[in-house]
Amino acid sequence: MPTVSIPPSFTPGSLYIAGFTQARSPHIGIIIPKDIHAGDLVHIRIDRATSPTWQYQHRVQKIDSDMFLSSLLKIHDTSSESSGQTQISLVQLQDAASTVTVPNNDHFGECGPWVFKVVQELHTRGLIALTDIGALEEEFNTLADGSRAFARRDKFPNVAVSQFCA
Repeated sequence: MPTVSIPPSFTPGSLYIAGFTQARSPHIGIIIPKDIHAGDLVHIRIDRATSPTWQYQHRVQKIDSDMFLSSLLKIHDTSSESSGQTQISLVQLQDAASTVTVPNNDHFGECGPWVFKVVQELHTRGLIALTDIGALEEEFNTLADGSRAFARRDKFPNVAVSQFCA
């Protein structure tokens, strides 16, 4: 397998909004990378074989060489000890996510609003510093829309650092 280039803004242990390229619009989740290869993803999804509505899910998500994971927007940086930022644990992320109601429908596009409600909950708990949720959504959508070319096994996801979260 070819070696992919890892952007310097990617740091394991930090918190990211993850965009997965799909036919209509990106699927969205929140991920804490363990390393360049995998991380813990929380998101909602529909699996029509088990449920006709959205369901919360935690899973280990492949990061490098995944052909659908195309964008990562860093919303909490733990890259340097001098930043004063502490790592958000999977338990803290799951606890915050569990307080956000999962939509009881099968409407396309519910994952985005759910993720941004989780981000707001993380802010309410003092785990991240959010300055503008609307601007964050727009920032993520612009990144995800421009990341289609990264939906390849030989490319690392497009990584950016949010201007509206820390």
